[in-house]
Amino acid sequence: MSLNLGPVILQKRKAKGVTQQQLAKFIGVSKASVSKWETGQSYPDITLLPLLAAYFNVSIDTLMAYSSQLTAEQIREVYTSLIAQFDTRPAADVLAAIEDTIHRYYSCAPLVLEMGQLLLNHGDLLPGGTAVEKSSRYLTRAQELFAHVTEISTEPVLLEKARDFSAYCSLLLQRPDDVLTALGQFVPTYFPSESLIAWAYHLKGDEQRAMATTQSALYQYVTIMASQLTNYLQLVMGQPEKLRTTYARGWALIDTFDLAKLNPASVINFQVSAAMGYAQQHDATAVHACLTAYVDCLAAVKFPLRLHGDAYFDGIDEWLAQTDLGHALPRDEHQLQTDFVTVVLDNPAFKLYLETAEFQPIVQRLTQIKERLTYA
Repeated sequence: MSLNLGPVILQKRKAKGVTQQQLAKFIGVSKASVSKWETGQSYPDITLLPLLAAYFNVSIDTLMAYSSQLTAEQIREVYTSLIAQFDTRPAADVLAAIEDTIHRYYSCAPLVLEMGQLLLNHGDLLPGGTAVEKSSRYLTRAQELFAHVTEISTEPVLLEKARDFSAYCSLLLQRPDDVLTALGQFVPTYFPSESLIAWAYHLKGDEQRAMATTQSALYQYVTIMASQLTNYLQLVMGQPEKLRTTYARGWALIDTFDLAKLNPASVINFQVSAAMGYAQQHDATAVHACLTAYVDCLAAVKFPLRLHGDAYFDGIDEWLAQTDLGHALPRDEHQLQTDFVTVVLDNPAFKLYLETAEFQPIVQRLTQIKERLTYA
């Protein structure tokens, strides 16, 4: 985050009705120095800040346009700005920028939470040795940030997110007992507060907000269901009948709600998980069908990939806009494009299949998609 000191000095000077020369004389610097401050070419020496603040009768924080707390929109801008740096700056510089942001806003719980998620989602792109070493390093650092959120916040939603993300880190770090300690051994009884919100709007006569609230809940239910079915596919790989049933029901859900267009990432993950399950069962026909559907979905994806509604979910834009990252995805856009291709081409589970003549059209299409994404 850059300082807005120059514009503030300019605004305060004009409001006070003094010239650059008059300000320079009071502070004890040259008129050229004041000019450079106001145009952002340089900053005042740190020892001059109290004098400047006193001259304008404001606090140093006001003078620097600094606040320890950021709005949701500002946090979103910080997050997207940092992940965009992966395309233009060395990984070590990006890491330094992340840590600098954390240090600067260490008392802003929502920002700290997002920085933990950033490390969770992009740790593989940061410096630190082997993939295993990096995973351990940044998952541990993310957990430290999530723990800090619980120390500085009393907001129930933030505390719940921090707990859940920390448990997810524990899972990736192969610490199952920590997960169960944090979350418990059984799924908690779910109480749908969104239904209460929707009905409250209904009682107020605001049918549009009632429908939009219910739509946003349904949208989440559908995408979460697709994600859960994807996870379940991985758990039933050794049970052929249950794998086939789960795939059939999952595909019915995807088709019913047109998820290939609404949320293609969920469909892509579902198909590759199913293909891996069928590969374990040595069912080449099913593997081919899943990977074909996978490539069809990937080929139809339009980048940049953004969360959105459709003709059925036509009232969720306002809800999406107020979520942590708005319409954006948490994963870096270009890295996500690469992952979509390499998860198949570089997957050991598919190696023997992709070497056969039957699967060559799939390999060729994926290669073409990879080239298209590379030069886009």
